[in-house]
Amino acid sequence: MAALDGKTALVTGGSSGMGKASASMLAQDGATVCIMGRREDVLAKALGELREMVPSARIESFVGDAGEESSARAALVKAHALQGRLDIIISAVGKGTYKPVLLLDEADMVEEYRAEVLTAFYMIRYGVPLMQRGGSIVCVSSTAGTLPCAGLAPYAAAKAALEMFVKVSALEMGKAEIRINAVRPGFTRGEGTASMFSDPALVKTFTDFIPMGRAGESDDLARAIRFLAGPESGWVTGQIFAADGGQVLRGFPDPNDLLDQIYGRDLMERVRAAEDPS
Repeated sequence: MAALDGKTALVTGGSSGMGKASASMLAQDGATVCIMGRREDVLAKALGELREMVPSARIESFVGDAGEESSARAALVKAHALQGRLDIIISAVGKGTYKPVLLLDEADMVEEYRAEVLTAFYMIRYGVPLMQRGGSIVCVSSTAGTLPCAGLAPYAAAKAALEMFVKVSALEMGKAEIRINAVRPGFTRGEGTASMFSDPALVKTFTDFIPMGRAGESDDLARAIRFLAGPESGWVTGQIFAADGGQVLRGFPDPNDLLDQIYGRDLMERVRAAEDPS
């Protein structure tokens, strides 16, 4: 009998990267899985690939935006209806854009908070009442939530908020035996970092700061997520689990060259001089 036989899981951000890899691992261990994503074509492709990878599993999909309350609630209801229960929720949605503070506007701050915090809030707020005792919710944070990195202020602030929300939620849900944790990835290959990985010199700049000497892959994070989702971590809650190759021990490299590439050296010189760039 597989460890997750009879369990039902919902994975947001399930059409690619660590979300898709997590869905695969949950299904391989016996769970019925519903993946959620915004882009219908990408989600359909991921669903087909997952079904080929784990033909013995029941895997379904839900098209919707996890940052919209109505879509998030509908996805939870669909996942619960698959077997009349909901045991595992993986909130793997994220954004993240390099942009200096003096170039930010209100929309940048609001959108990042929506992508990083509200998506997890909806899963916890509306998912918990549908869950079984012994259920598990795993959110995806980032090393940026605990280590400052120039150019990532909205993302870092949102991830820090997410981590505290996870801890408080875990505190409140403990008596109900619903565990809530987060994984904290470091520099990881994925859809959101694809442009960075197209530049070998830039990748080396980051991996030189990682004690294990390489970037993370989706499966690296999926294994950590699977551990927190399953019975192996049955007495673990309110924790932020770093899966970063040791990056938290050294932090981030200086991102000035990257910011110069994105925004131009002249503009960034004005920003670094604390001049109004407008």
